[in-house]
Amino acid sequence: MKKYFIIAAMALVSLSASAQVAFGIKAGCVSSLGFEQDWSSVNFDNLTIKTDQAYGFDVGVMLRFGYRFYGQIEANYNFVSSLNSIGQMVEDNWNGVPTQQYLTQQSINIPVMAGVKLFETKNFNLRLMVGPTFNFNIGQNGAIQAEGVDSELKTCSFGLDCGLGVDIWVFALDLRYRLVQPGYAYKVDEMVLNTNPLNSFEISLGWKIFDKTK
Repeated sequence: MKKYFIIAAMALVSLSASAQVAFGIKAGCVSSLGFEQDWSSVNFDNLTIKTDQAYGFDVGVMLRFGYRFYGQIEANYNFVSSLNSIGQMVEDNWNGVPTQQYLTQQSINIPVMAGVKLFETKNFNLRLMVGPTFNFNIGQNGAIQAEGVDSELKTCSFGLDCGLGVDIWVFALDLRYRLVQPGYAYKVDEMVLNTNPLNSFEISLGWKIFDKTK
């Protein structure tokens, strides 16, 4: 999957040679909100999975094209680590000591955003953006392990990004909310278990190496 990241990055660089585009690099911090998945409906040991907050980072390249209304495509390497607790719950409390498992995930994240500049001057912009995101898993360790539960790593998962951004001179500061499918599919006796989407916040800082959108 790493070759797809290289191909995407090269494509962004080549496209940046056209007019009305800005090309740059970016890096950010990711914090995923915890979620609770109650699988008691499948009737095996009233199993409950809780995922605590996950933290990570991403680095990548970005290409923006347009003026007041714009599109932005990115290719980012993303790393996130989280802690899962598995066990039985009674009235919102653990029945005994839950099993804890760590999960790490590496992926190539491709957001395809559409945005609008709410306020614009020569060296300052306030932006609103939304669009789909595509996650290509390149390495994941620590699928939820529980008796009777089978797991399968997804090659690709989909989600939605939305947020606000600020451009100050050659820098772009973005705050985004991301809703994305989990990287694993879980089954019990060939029955697919429902899994909650993963929620996360990302704050990133980009540097526009050159900008022809002003």
